[in-house]
Amino acid sequence: MKIDKRNPRHWVYLAAFAVASLVALVLRPLVARRGSPLVLLYGHKLNGNLMSLYALGERAACELVFLTMDPDYQRELRADGVRSVLAYSPAGVRALAAARAIVSDHGLHALSWWPRLGLLRFADVWHGIPFKGWDERDFRVQQAYDEVWVSSSLMRRHYIERFGFRETQVHVTGYGRTDRLVRADEDLAPLRRRLDLPADRRVVMFAPTWQHGTGTRSIFPFDSPPEDFLAMLADVCRAHDAICLFRTHLNSGLGAGPLPAEVFRCVPQGAWPDSEGLLLLSDLLVCDWSSIAFDFLLLERPTIFLDVPAPFPKGFTLGPEYRFGAVVASVEALAEHLARYLARPEQYAAEHGERARRIAAAVYDDKADGHAEERYLARLQGLLAS
Repeated sequence: MKIDKRNPRHWVYLAAFAVASLVALVLRPLVARRGSPLVLLYGHKLNGNLMSLYALGERAACELVFLTMDPDYQRELRADGVRSVLAYSPAGVRALAAARAIVSDHGLHALSWWPRLGLLRFADVWHGIPFKGWDERDFRVQQAYDEVWVSSSLMRRHYIERFGFRETQVHVTGYGRTDRLVRADEDLAPLRRRLDLPADRRVVMFAPTWQHGTGTRSIFPFDSPPEDFLAMLADVCRAHDAICLFRTHLNSGLGAGPLPAEVFRCVPQGAWPDSEGLLLLSDLLVCDWSSIAFDFLLLERPTIFLDVPAPFPKGFTLGPEYRFGAVVASVEALAEHLARYLARPEQYAAEHGERARRIAAAVYDDKADGHAEERYLARLQGLLAS
């Protein structure tokens, strides 16, 4: 779950998780570890790269269970038949005591000191190829991991040269979550029905990044009032028989009032964690500095970047030169490009296709091949055997 420091209940969850972790450490020597090794997956949500691991199922030759602090989310997962456990429940304590490995895609919260104990294996899959800048202080927890799995040799260099990791820790596997995007072979009809998206309507996704601590920053670009910006999106979508998916980051509110249902579908990350399914539905992406762009890149579909100041206090990991599509600096330019690419998407390929392919090769090497999850599996089995 994402911790809201203003929410007292979240502090209670953290305290309970800390106590559970201490009890689990005491119990570890007493817990019998028969049968398949237990691997816990930990992150804000069971999605992205963690979900690609979980989806391996019996092929993994281990028991994969999602660990969460959020009781509401755990009930959702349980209702959906997902193997999950609440971190500070008796079952959670048993799982922590018995686990052979933990794979995360962010931090570890109350477990942040566990990797330094050497009692079980730790791997990280991270949660996005970033524009956002980092430094080694941001990765103090992960620097004690056994392995970190990254998308390309370019990202491996960043982890070693900028983020403070040892060469032996960082392995190029590709990103497991991109396998779905590369294969693009799943039936999207159930998701379309959930979103009430007619099969003949094209889909635009608007996915702005969050404020990153700059409380005055709007998720709407160019100092445009939200109602004016959304009215422009609605007008263009109506003119081209399209629907707009309004996807806000886990750290952002909607930032707007009620939206016309014939044009907009609100799919905030907290309520709709399956980014890959939504991207597969989308014919065009509008974003600013969101890492979701690098996932959409693999679909080779029109992408428009909003040329707004980046909110990152530590600069960039991948800089503005990695924007692979059209870059627009005004509401009017955005409207013009939206209309053009909705009417003639082949123009986007002619204008930006070659550059997009070069950037895809840089951020994924040859690992966007639909087999990243198999490389995850090989690395995980190596960790469990070591």
